[in-house]
Amino acid sequence: MTRCPAIALLAVAGLAAAQSGAQTAIGVQNVGRAEADPHRPSCNSASCRKIRSFLKAHYCGESPFGNGPEDSCDVKDPKPDKTGIDVIAHFDCQWSETKREIVCQQHGQPPSEVRGTLIRELRRLGLPAADDRRTYFTVWKSRSSGWSLAEGYSAHTVGSNVTLCQVIVMIGPNSPVVVVRELPLRKTDADVPMATTWSLLDLADVDGGGRPDAILRGDAYEDHWIEVHSVQNGLPRMIFSGLGYFL
Repeated sequence: MTRCPAIALLAVAGLAAAQSGAQTAIGVQNVGRAEADPHRPSCNSASCRKIRSFLKAHYCGESPFGNGPEDSCDVKDPKPDKTGIDVIAHFDCQWSETKREIVCQQHGQPPSEVRGTLIRELRRLGLPAADDRRTYFTVWKSRSSGWSLAEGYSAHTVGSNVTLCQVIVMIGPNSPVVVVRELPLRKTDADVPMATTWSLLDLADVDGGGRPDAILRGDAYEDHWIEVHSVQNGLPRMIFSGLGYFL
């Protein structure tokens, strides 16, 4: 699988921050770390520890990594096409120094019904119809369960600003579409983006409950972590957030 859009965007942000004076940025981040970390809440229950162990075994690389916490780790791509998932559509984004903007390329196309669902959700989040040509899709389908994990993503760079919009949904074989993560249309600084995006990591049963869970990588400025989302009684529920690293 190729690099996700958020990683490419934040790599550019990190480089720009380093060139413009990283000491100030690091100082601000350290102040924030003195408070409770919203992306890494306490994990004391047996069920949480079980999920964390599963994630560390399958999605963590080098550890420790970056700056704290003690169980920090580099988040690795498990290559879902090798783990019982059909990759129906995906895209990759890179920063173009020539164009000075994020350039994405689509590989494969989502089924028309899934595409329509994602477009409707992005419209709800504020994405105008004119940006359809800048919208990209990922669709994974579990071979064993029939569940799908799908993403619609739009990024448009103008000067020093980037406009982002994203939605991630789970679709069951006999269930309605469930939104697990969304980013309403937002314009932010391309060098220091004040927005959170997510990348698909896997669609797997992390706790032995017999149902697939959406495993995502969360990306904010100089902060990266792993989330697990489950659908229970037709409603989304985040059952884990943690690991990863910050700078």
